[in-house]
Amino acid sequence: MLQLETFNIYILLCVIAPIIGAFLLTFIFIFEKQIDSLEEEKRHLELEQDLQRANILQLNQQIQPHFFFNALNSLLSLARINRKEDLVAGIEALATFFKFKYNDHDVLIALKNEVQFVDSYLNIQQLRFGHRLTIRKFIDNEALAVKIPPFIFQTIIENAFKHGFEKHVGPAELSIYIKKMDKFLLIEITNTQPNNTALQPTEEELQQGYGLENVQKRLELIYGLENMLFSTISEEQLYTVTIHVPA
Repeated sequence: MLQLETFNIYILLCVIAPIIGAFLLTFIFIFEKQIDSLEEEKRHLELEQDLQRANILQLNQQIQPHFFFNALNSLLSLARINRKEDLVAGIEALATFFKFKYNDHDVLIALKNEVQFVDSYLNIQQLRFGHRLTIRKFIDNEALAVKIPPFIFQTIIENAFKHGFEKHVGPAELSIYIKKMDKFLLIEITNTQPNNTALQPTEEELQQGYGLENVQKRLELIYGLENMLFSTISEEQLYTVTIHVPA
């Protein structure tokens, strides 16, 4: 009787073993496919992040020859009228500007560094425009440690000079307001603009949005469309750019 039971068990094992083996092989196959899928997804995300970083750096490093040539012309004018102190200050500001612009490759930098960069830019423009230019700044001290993409509001300010202040001979007023508000950072930049909104825009004026489009693309790449706000308001004599980003 014992031998019969042993034989039955042996037969049962012979039947069950292939089934169990098939289940194990299927499980291992599915598990390996899942691992391959996760590794492929990881590689895809890494490639996507590398591409986004490359896009951000490319947008960051776009040169603005318009400002460069105007700055050189301003320095040349100072040299011709022998304003040596202003000339030295202008060259130092220009050197600081380009040192920052072409040596910084970080996706995010402290707002404090961006402010220093913008100040060097504004110092050059102040030499160009003289008493005609009025700059008002309010920058919350708590906001200085917040990290933002480089060249964000410098690009906006450069846009104000190129498409606002250089198109009319009257007073040029620039207002910079930056404040940390709970979980987000508010940047608001307002500049006077020519009162010619009723006229048909020229080709150059149609290009006004290119610099701002650059800013918006970088913000979307870094924060995501749902986590940031970028808006512009063009009134009769004022142009305002407002940005909300996470702090």
